[in-house]
Amino acid sequence: MMLPELSEIKNQRKKLGLTQTELAMETKVSQSLIAKIEANSIVPSYSNAKKLFDFFEIIKKKYEAKAGEFMTHKVLSVKSDSTVKSAIKTMEKYSVSQLPVIDEGKNLGMISERIVLEQINNSEQDENTLEKEVSAIMAEAMPQITESTPFDVVSAIMKHSSGVLVTKQGKVIGIITKADLLKSIVSKNK
Repeated sequence: MMLPELSEIKNQRKKLGLTQTELAMETKVSQSLIAKIEANSIVPSYSNAKKLFDFFEIIKKKYEAKAGEFMTHKVLSVKSDSTVKSAIKTMEKYSVSQLPVIDEGKNLGMISERIVLEQINNSEQDENTLEKEVSAIMAEAMPQITESTPFDVVSAIMKHSSGVLVTKQGKVIGIITKADLLKSIVSKNK
């Protein structure tokens, strides 16, 4: 079997919205080697090139999948009137870095560790960010898709968003994050 051109590694990685580090973690090829391959400063061994292209091939096969097949069904969320402190506790308890803000089934926004840290760093000393309501610092809502949305569309959306909510008849039934996408691909192809 002939492998594609090495220049395709960078193209495929960027198409999927992956960093070199994320690709390295998934393929067990070092990030520094990936950087050198992409800079055309080294020719990798056949086995390392094959690991990278095999990963891309697995993802191509996954393109046929629909969002409903690889979403996480349990959607953790917070209400807009929850305190930032309670949102942080929920993220910590469930080891997640972001939560959608949902009130009465409506997708209102998103709060993440990054947003909280930025708010703390930018706030005045007399402000208490942790006691604020989530609605005061939340970001734009995650995009919504249906469970029949193809993998390649979800992957394209994920280039611009840290997560998407999966809905059915207007009701949130699942969530997909970049980590969920990668986990799904790798676990189904072990």
